[in-house]
Amino acid sequence: MFLLTPHLPRSSSKATMHAGDRKTRYYILMRRNMMCGVLASLLLAGAATGIVQYRDPATIAARESHEGLLVAAEPWIDAATYRGQFKKKSPYEAGIAAIDVYFRNESDKPIQVELDSIRLLLSPPDGERQKLMALEPDRVADRVMLPAGAKDPTPSRARIPLPSRGMKKPHDKKWEEFASILRARSLQSEVIAPKSTVHGLLYFDLDRHFELLAHSRLYIPELKFIGSDKNIFYFEIELQPRHD
Repeated sequence: MFLLTPHLPRSSSKATMHAGDRKTRYYILMRRNMMCGVLASLLLAGAATGIVQYRDPATIAARESHEGLLVAAEPWIDAATYRGQFKKKSPYEAGIAAIDVYFRNESDKPIQVELDSIRLLLSPPDGERQKLMALEPDRVADRVMLPAGAKDPTPSRARIPLPSRGMKKPHDKKWEEFASILRARSLQSEVIAPKSTVHGLLYFDLDRHFELLAHSRLYIPELKFIGSDKNIFYFEIELQPRHD
């Protein structure tokens, strides 16, 4: 007596395996496409926020190093440089110079730098010496986007707001976009971790006299090792303007 058993064709098992392979390939492609999309988004975000291109500070002409800290500075002086770094608007239009400043901590201790103490020293051969403070990014945005009121001096004493005026009128979308780019490109961190580098732009109002950068120095007086009473000797860097 023979028992008849159902016979499954070999092609059915192969078809099942092929279907599984197709699913595996599908999910692999999906993950790959998602990662490519994330990478593209990060690149676009970097372009939108205006991250300044990194350079090795040891290759910048204007630099100084001592006590395990390397400081380098590269001022931008012509329109071509700003066009390559900004979109439609740039500080150059308002006569404001951008200086790309690097701090490389080669020591084993964190370092703190007081950014508000940094000054641009101007020493023209036939002119008056000046010490300039860096402008905040929002102030730069005002100078560029609101040129009519840029040169109006603001009183040092605070005004009492009138009840009828309420809060300050918010800026428009274009101002906010430009200010966000200026902030993202600016030098923000006051702490340099061991074996690391920070860099960004400082903005100085030269009233369109960019030629003064050929007779300028960047003065950085207040630096110290965190967790120690030891201060770092000041930096005073002769600047070498960048031409593109």
